[in-house]
Amino acid sequence: MAVNLLTRNFSYNGVRAVINASQSGVPFTYFCEGSGQRYYVNKISSTTSVIESATFESFLSFTMSGFATYSVDLIPMETGQTAMIDTHIAVLNTTGSKGYTARFFGGFRHSGSELKAIGGSIDSNVKTDFSTVAVSFTQSGTQSVQMRLVGQTSETLDWDIHISYAKGFHTLSSTQSGTPPIYPKPNNPTS
Repeated sequence: MAVNLLTRNFSYNGVRAVINASQSGVPFTYFCEGSGQRYYVNKISSTTSVIESATFESFLSFTMSGFATYSVDLIPMETGQTAMIDTHIAVLNTTGSKGYTARFFGGFRHSGSELKAIGGSIDSNVKTDFSTVAVSFTQSGTQSVQMRLVGQTSETLDWDIHISYAKGFHTLSSTQSGTPPIYPKPNNPTS
């Protein structure tokens, strides 16, 4: 059966995302601004749009002291959604004598009962001068893709994280009704 569709996209910027994090069990809330594209699908002869995917790009920078674990709920997920991650990270100690750099690529899918990495894991390409500094991506229950960051004893680390992900909603191939929300929500939804 042939389906006639028109697709369109709108860019957005100045979006403020709420990022929930915890360092060694202490919760923090951060606000991160970013930009990206929203992709919509219209059936020919229809006046309504269904959002099918969105991209998001932003940057986080912070300082971590000692051997601590920092967990960031990065991408909220709902049933029938996928998220493709392409994130770049650079870390430097205060003297500039040690560094860490990495690129992470992969995806997550939400089946309704579980949130899992597609293919079982996220690929990484890591170069490091440290023994314990590490980054990993996992799931926080079925609510969010989580990024975990680990520091180094007796080191103060400056982290720069270039976040990039694309999120798909897959409403055309599912039985869900309604329009899934974009995340993060734009400040001006009419643009």
